[in-house]
Amino acid sequence: TWIITCFCLQLLLLNPLVKAQSSCGNPVTDDVNDIAKLVGNLPNDYMITLKYVPKMESLPNHCWLHLMVPEFSKSLHNLLQKFSDISDMSDVLSNYSIINNLTRIINDLMACLAFDKNKDFVKENGHLYKEGRFIPEEFFRHFNSTIEVYKESADRLDKNDCILPSTVETPENDSRVAVTKTFLFP
Repeated sequence: TWIITCFCLQLLLLNPLVKAQSSCGNPVTDDVNDIAKLVGNLPNDYMITLKYVPKMESLPNHCWLHLMVPEFSKSLHNLLQKFSDISDMSDVLSNYSIINNLTRIINDLMACLAFDKNKDFVKENGHLYKEGRFIPEEFFRHFNSTIEVYKESADRLDKNDCILPSTVETPENDSRVAVTKTFLFP
């Protein structure tokens, strides 16, 4: 009885601590392997809209994810809605299920990102977005690139705040710039 009681107490008391300390895990599943099939099923001239932020040297990868993942979620949701409106086609059902799985992956990525901590960063940098229309192959190439960036920076996502460094440098001879020199007591 004591052994069972100790075991149950250990499960009840330590389980929440283990869950609180564990990282998000890997929300990327093997469903990303179905992208090639989906691209093959979609017409080559079909255009998918995506607001995107080009990669920049001054923008860390984990911050780029905060900007891009919600936009992929919106684009995939819109694409999913278009396939849910079409009926009586066998390929549509498989395309719908593939897009639905990719939407689930992207939504799981959003859950893993600390959006509450960096939501101001996303609002302040809305000017970085560009509107794009991509053929399916290009769109899903960008999607796979986002997945790869997530895999590379998954361990740094919740540790670093997103701050975009200023790229504007102040000239040395500008009269508005005050130079402060340290003063030491003798």
